Amino acid sequence: MSTHTAPARPLPARSPALGPAAGSARALAESLAVRPRIRITLTVLTLFTLLASANLCTPLFPLLASRFDTGPVGVTLAFSSYVVALIIGLLLFRRVADLLNRRTVLLTALALTAVATAASAVAPSLGWFGAARAVQGIAIACATGTASGALRILLPRNAPLAARLTLLATSGGVALGPVIGALLSLGPDPVAIPFLAVAVALAALIPIILLTTPHAVCRPIVASATSATSATSATSATSATSATGGSPAHSRRSFWIAAMTGFLSFAVFGFCLSLAPSHFAAIAGTDARPIIGALAAVTLASSAAVQLVPWRGSWRVPVGLLALALGLLGFAAADRVGGLLWLVTSGVLAGAGQGIAFQAAFTRAALAVPPEQHASRVTAIYTVTYLGSTVPVVGLGVLAETVGLSAAVSGFAVCAALGALVLAGAARSTTR
Repeated sequence: MSTHTAPARPLPARSPALGPAAGSARALAESLAVRPRIRITLTVLTLFTLLASANLCTPLFPLLASRFDTGPVGVTLAFSSYVVALIIGLLLFRRVADLLNRRTVLLTALALTAVATAASAVAPSLGWFGAARAVQGIAIACATGTASGALRILLPRNAPLAARLTLLATSGGVALGPVIGALLSLGPDPVAIPFLAVAVALAALIPIILLTTPHAVCRPIVASATSATSATSATSATSATSATGGSPAHSRRSFWIAAMTGFLSFAVFGFCLSLAPSHFAAIAGTDARPIIGALAAVTLASSAAVQLVPWRGSWRVPVGLLALALGLLGFAAADRVGGLLWLVTSGVLAGAGQGIAFQAAFTRAALAVPPEQHASRVTAIYTVTYLGSTVPVVGLGVLAETVGLSAAVSGFAVCAALGALVLAGAARSTTR
């Protein structure tokens, strides 16, 4: 993507005579005038790197379990400490992205996550490691809605693209995090090097953002900006009206379909990022960390890949959820069928189905609100979504301790597939 833009012009001083609507319109125009392509790229890269940092430890869990002398429950607790903190952060800081300067929020999130990621490299105990991941969760909770809101503002005429870029950055970070962790773990210190390298990458983004993005152009855009610039965002407004039919009740239904699709999606993602890779590696007959990381990432990478395509049509949510259910049933049968090809095929099918369904549901719900409410709507969706990575995944760890890993993984996959089928029926009924 070309990043060549006209030289940035000095921002004119705001006149006190301007009314709120005109002042807000001017703030939006100023924001769009300064290096928009570079800022879009940096926003996506920031969100991607933050999510990758939180998920690079997936292939390292066997090493961490040995270091901390813990079993499946300890692994799932270490995994879930990040998610629990993230949910708490989403609940506490839901409005932070709509009220505070976006650059300040993202820089703070990068700094905190860099420190927490570096701390994970030297964690002497499971409690220390869990605390570092909790700090990551709080920081990423603030950054997710902020980055999504920034993309919506930087792409005023293409709100669906802003939603797709949000999903691409988040799902891409979650997907490639395990691969990055696995590859970096091939060095002399397989635990410390992955965390330290990604911490450096996070810290390196801070001066780049400071140099390319003035503080003034990232101030919040208040509600009157939307009405004052309705002519410049007519496409987004038309899409939102079409998506929701102008009905508040329809808007609420679209929110809950998106939230529950996200909940199920992240239950599957948590499953793929915690205990499932060890089970899949046993089926494939390998203990190589790059292969474990790839098996963890295949479903998530497939989900990220489909975000590159602007799918259209009311079929997307029900058909995507049906494909997700079939992929999960493939996981459940893998213990009997066996084979690396079967696992990869099931993962690709599950990920593609999830990605198509969540893209449609998420975009529909995000377009149901104006830009000044976009960040808080996205945060609310992700609050429910990330719950899927806690209770179901912790339950999987407890079940694995009780009935064994193989039976627990198969049982979880079947239950999640049934959930996908039920949700597909509910989504289909709302599109009639």
